[in-house]
Amino acid sequence: MNSELRHQDTSLNITEVANKYNYHIDEHDVITEDGYILRVQRLRTRFTNRTEKGISVLLMHGVLDSADSWLLQGSKSLGFILANFGFDVWLGNARGNKYSASHRNLTVNDERFWNFTWEEIGIYDLPAMIDYIKNNKSSNLYYVGHSQGTTSFYAMASLRPEYGRKIKMMFSLAPVAWISNTKSILLRYISKIVNTTFFPVNVYTSSTEIVSKVSKLFCNMLIINCNINIIQPFIGYDHKLIEETMLPVIFEHFPTRSSTLQLIHYAQLINSRRFCRFDYGANNYLKYGQKSAPDYDLSKITTPMVLFYSDNDWLSDPLDVAKLSDGLPKVYKRYHLDKFNHFDYMYASVAKDAVYMKIARDIMSFEL
Repeated sequence: MNSELRHQDTSLNITEVANKYNYHIDEHDVITEDGYILRVQRLRTRFTNRTEKGISVLLMHGVLDSADSWLLQGSKSLGFILANFGFDVWLGNARGNKYSASHRNLTVNDERFWNFTWEEIGIYDLPAMIDYIKNNKSSNLYYVGHSQGTTSFYAMASLRPEYGRKIKMMFSLAPVAWISNTKSILLRYISKIVNTTFFPVNVYTSSTEIVSKVSKLFCNMLIINCNINIIQPFIGYDHKLIEETMLPVIFEHFPTRSSTLQLIHYAQLINSRRFCRFDYGANNYLKYGQKSAPDYDLSKITTPMVLFYSDNDWLSDPLDVAKLSDGLPKVYKRYHLDKFNHFDYMYASVAKDAVYMKIARDIMSFEL
């Protein structure tokens, strides 16, 4: 894409991005059982009022991200590609991000607003979105998650398995469950200090502050510009799969807000070498009725799974993905990708053929 045209996308919100590429977005507010107001976008082409295939797809972003990531590649974006296939595409936004920063009773300045991890996203946000979509006369609902969008789904499907059964197939891009082999400097750093008195921020706040602190610390240690160079040690090294013209667009839309507790929960998984619920320490007895945080029971997940993973992904290591795959009852397919880092699933131009078209074709094949 022309560099000048690409740079125009840095200042556009998700509705404006869709309009630029001749798609339309309807925005919906979905309210969770615990009062969070989530903004969900419904995408369609300008050439049809609604899908005729009876197939809906919910796309769920990763940590520190938003629904924007599914559209920022323009015509090569997963959201637009699925819409072109005639699917009813829904773009989810987790509590706390820039589109879902409202609550019935709390404001973002209230510590209670930020008292959640990705488990709450799984047991409250995803079910609310799924029910909302199903109530819009969706017959067959598919789910695509990236990074935390996979973690929250596994939490939901193990703790609320009735919702896992509402999804016909789940596509995991860079699956994150067990992460003891992660090389991510951000999560490794948090895992070292998570149980100390030196944690640099209030845990009941947005994660923006801790991400900023760690990034600045790392930048000051290296004689480099803080652009893609600072991101690489967190997500995996860059093999130039992302076009240079995409970088300004990515960093205008990423990162957005999440809860600091989401990152702490991931850090706990590194330390415990388990895929388990949030560890409240001495309060585990009050929360769970036992000394340690319980493991997520993957045997309750009956949704057919498709896994996309890569050796170059520093957050989703193949050894950890293998452990996840062994525990899932229904793995439909596994796709091993060459040289993909954690961002490439969303922003690499080659993702269209390596990932997105495979998703669309697997859905069509599964419908036969």
